Amino acid sequence: RAVRRGTRKKPLVKTQRARRILAVYQTLAVLALIAAVLTTTGLVAVLAVIAIVQLLPFGLLAADGLLKPFETRVKARYRAEAVDKLARLNPHVIAITGSYGKTSTKHILAHILSSVHPTLATPGSVNTEMGITRVIREGLEDRHRYFIAEMGAYGPGSIARLCRLAPPRLAAITAVGWAHYERFRTVEAVFHAKFEMADAAIAAGGPVVVNADGVPADMLRTRLADHPGDYVLVGGPDSPFDPAIRMTDVAQTADGLTLTIAERTADGGHATTTLTAPLYGLHQAGNIAVAVAIARRLDLPMETIKAALATAPQTRHRLEVTRGPNQPAIIDDAYNSNPVGFASALDLMDVLKGDGGRRILLTPGMVELGAKHDEQHLALGRRAGETVDVALVVTPDRIPTFLDGFNETRADGAELKTFAAQAEAEAWVKANARAGDVVLFENNLPDLYEARVRF
Repeated sequence: RAVRRGTRKKPLVKTQRARRILAVYQTLAVLALIAAVLTTTGLVAVLAVIAIVQLLPFGLLAADGLLKPFETRVKARYRAEAVDKLARLNPHVIAITGSYGKTSTKHILAHILSSVHPTLATPGSVNTEMGITRVIREGLEDRHRYFIAEMGAYGPGSIARLCRLAPPRLAAITAVGWAHYERFRTVEAVFHAKFEMADAAIAAGGPVVVNADGVPADMLRTRLADHPGDYVLVGGPDSPFDPAIRMTDVAQTADGLTLTIAERTADGGHATTTLTAPLYGLHQAGNIAVAVAIARRLDLPMETIKAALATAPQTRHRLEVTRGPNQPAIIDDAYNSNPVGFASALDLMDVLKGDGGRRILLTPGMVELGAKHDEQHLALGRRAGETVDVALVVTPDRIPTFLDGFNETRADGAELKTFAAQAEAEAWVKANARAGDVVLFENNLPDLYEARVRF
């Protein structure tokens, strides 16, 4: 199945850089064809032209290589401008990272802080050096009191570099898990990469908020002992630590989440507050608690935080729930697939299913799990078998253990259907889903995972 023009899930965005590469590529292709025509004749010319046409994709690599010195200078100039602007405007920089939860936490926190002071946050899942640079250069204004930067880890040292671009006065780490296993190979490597942000905040004398429930406890204990600093731990009722912000009584309803926050007070006691938010997924409680911990360290009153959370908007494509009259409930988790979020989304289906309705899962599985790919998909397949009435699996050859797990635990009458492409599974949903059903869209892979590319 080849990727055809006009059938892409996400259209190509022709940035200035992409246009430059395309221009050089086209020039190289034309010059190569002219040279072949002028220097060869007959059958040799025909074969030369055929060879050039077959090698054209490599022309993109050549064009990119030729432009690399120029692009490096452009990036350096843009980065320097962003660093200078950030230093001149001097907003309170808050940096957030984590194997999962960082984007949702960022949006929740931005909503809370925006209710009090002008706040700028990196949009969507923007978390790279050039992405953050662009937001600073094009979006940051003198009126912004807070700048929230999501930072992604793409290798050892990558977050440290981002922290030099946007030095955090407060850092938050939402989780350390398997989401980057393919890049980092071990959880220990992921842990050290994420905590580069903690090093930067501590060096600046700032606090570090950590969701202790999302981080391996033994690694966190070692970190706290070996790298002292102003840590603010967040945890649930069974946390092995003594968190400053403790979550209890977390409950999911059809209208959103409720949870109780117990905040440690100066006298060693606790002040409790019950919060509600129109957000979905029990794992979101940890994201809310991290946002609350940050807001409290910035001296926002708890009543202000509570009022803001009551109107928190859902994050696009991250357990985003839509419901309409005489329509199935839709859970859109297309951009958020990781083992914890996947499991939470499966649990949410029962809450939203109507009388007589079915729980329908559409998923191509997860990516970037490395050696844990089969193990994690087996576990989630078993869980899906216990909670799903109809499983629509896209690209089943990628995730055979998910199918095995589903078949191990599925109830009588549960259906398993497989599809070569997302569009085919979505067409099944449009034709068969009905009022009372709940449909979970769990992840949506890029075209290359579904297609066999032919040149």
